[in-house]
Amino acid sequence: MRRWKISFFVLAGINVLFLLFVTVSSLIPTEKPSAQNTKVSKEGTVPFLIKTQKSDLTHLVNHYLEQETGQQNLQYRVEFEDKVNVYGVVKAFNKDIDMKLILEPKVKSDGNVQLLVNELSIGQLKLPVSYVLKYMNTYYDLPKYVVIDPSKKLIDIHLDQLTLKSGLSARAESFNLEKDDITFTLYVPLP
Repeated sequence: MRRWKISFFVLAGINVLFLLFVTVSSLIPTEKPSAQNTKVSKEGTVPFLIKTQKSDLTHLVNHYLEQETGQQNLQYRVEFEDKVNVYGVVKAFNKDIDMKLILEPKVKSDGNVQLLVNELSIGQLKLPVSYVLKYMNTYYDLPKYVVIDPSKKLIDIHLDQLTLKSGLSARAESFNLEKDDITFTLYVPLP
């Protein structure tokens, strides 16, 4: 009978210790993340990582271009394929002539996008890229965030200088068209 009493008190003690442990554990406050762990950067904005596909980006860019120009029937369009292809129409000698521009995108370490101009053709005639870029740089009214380097056949798009009307800004993270890996960080302003 004595063994039975000892076993009973040992089991009762274990139950009491378990209840005491559960009670004390439930009363201890949980760990809260400090305010330092909350990411707010770029002057009061919250970053969102956005991943998209070539087809969606093609649709977005062409819609944006249509809205910006105010024309329903644009004279050019952008297609994101293995490279960035810009197709358009140029008026020459009172005729519409097809134009094609092939660009290779690259994300720079600062989050801006650099476009290497691989080819520029009007109809079947391939034009010297550096000459055309020099002409564009001289005679076109380009936005401040677009910088052309004719000698290197490069067009830099400074996303860090571009802020949309709603206060949104962006940074490119990856732009690999062959792998359909297009990622941006979108900075949304806090109210």
